[in-house]
Amino acid sequence: MRSVLIRLCLASAILTAGQEWSRAQDSQAKPPEPPAPSQPIAPDDRVLSFIAGNPDCTEITDECIICAVVNGKPMCSTPGISCVRKDLRCTSTKPPTPKQ
Repeated sequence: MRSVLIRLCLASAILTAGQEWSRAQDSQAKPPEPPAPSQPIAPDDRVLSFIAGNPDCTEITDECIICAVVNGKPMCSTPGISCVRKDLRCTSTKPPTPKQ
């Protein structure tokens, strides 16, 4: 009976040590690489015409894409996979120029 208890304790100790070693190996594994940033897409005609009609607007959205006007040119995000487009709206404008 005593030898059975000793064997059980020894087996339990070996299993516990093996689990700790396995966890140590997992913690040293490299973290996953972050996804590559998506490239801006070219704006469509409705974005271009909206910008032409709203020259002070610096950021536009239709709830699917976000377009930022950088150096006078719009740069837009990629639309989501299940996106329902709405009317374009301006979400940010140029700050007013101070009067002198």
